[in-house]
Amino acid sequence: MLVIGKNPILEALRTNPKDINKILLLKNMKPEPRLKEIISLSQDNGIKFQFLHKPDFIKYFQNKDKTEGISQGVVGFMKDYEYKSLRDMVKDLEPVKTPLILLLDEITDPHNLGSIARSAVCLGADGIIIPRHNSAEVNHTVIKTSSGAVNYIPIAMETNLSNSIRYLKDNGYFITGADSKAEKNSFEMDFNLKTGLVIGSEGSGMRKSIRDNCDRLVRIPMAGRFDSLNASVSAAVLIYEIFRQKNKK
Repeated sequence: MLVIGKNPILEALRTNPKDINKILLLKNMKPEPRLKEIISLSQDNGIKFQFLHKPDFIKYFQNKDKTEGISQGVVGFMKDYEYKSLRDMVKDLEPVKTPLILLLDEITDPHNLGSIARSAVCLGADGIIIPRHNSAEVNHTVIKTSSGAVNYIPIAMETNLSNSIRYLKDNGYFITGADSKAEKNSFEMDFNLKTGLVIGSEGSGMRKSIRDNCDRLVRIPMAGRFDSLNASVSAAVLIYEIFRQKNKK
């Protein structure tokens, strides 16, 4: 798997250096602090790195990735992302009083998945579940968009999201679905409990089968003419409200 960009590669070097096989760097880049740290950490961990001229460097990218890759000037080769099983995730979170697990219902844009992962880490969420089909998966774009945040939160890829919801319920989680038509808004809802938060797809929101399995629905209060937000922004707003309630003195 390719990992593109200085920040994602730095996070990988700091957290999972054994997963990195090789790092390529664009020759004649300005030797700024992040680049120096990448080289230093690579040397410390015995990771091969190589400087290449631009014509050789761009050969490692598909056409759609070239702009992103060349502008950063750094690419790493890593083993594929290792997903956590839902069972292990729930077990690991047993000591946490009020854990928050995000369930992403067919979020297909990897940039949205990366943004949600970054918000989740910044605001104290404990895990993410994505479906195996019709969903973005963790790839170099997700890692880059999240600035490496995927290294700090477990992500489970499950075949059936409805089954995942039932499993969470059996383990004491209350499932809250984000729905712009919900009666209650996020200011009116108590999140000081074990929560599974469902974020629907970018275009059509939650599927009916998923919505019907939620214990409750919540909307984000709006002040303007629009009645909905981008999926990743909606997730960030709701995660922040949950974080605020948990940390309220």
